[in-house]
Amino acid sequence: MESKSFSIVTSISIVLAVTATIFSLIGITITGFYPGIIVLLLVTLIAVASKFYGKKISNHSQDFQKNYYTILTIINVLLIVIILWMSFVIVHDRILHDCC
Repeated sequence: MESKSFSIVTSISIVLAVTATIFSLIGITITGFYPGIIVLLLVTLIAVASKFYGKKISNHSQDFQKNYYTILTIINVLLIVIILWMSFVIVHDRILHDCC
């Protein structure tokens, strides 16, 4: 049984990651390539993989599921923070040109 907090946090993480990646791909056409897009693609991959792995472990014992859902929830919360931080830095660096 999938925990509610895991489901909510993972969904938010996936939505933010995919949105940031799409905007970054659009931004590449305007401002050129930047290495941050590779990190955003990896973060998106991790968020989607955690959702699929969460579905895969649904046939294991409750203790096993509880441990992994807790770990995956923490990872997805960290991914949300990373995505928001990277979006802030990329906007200021590429769009506003006020970093450094």
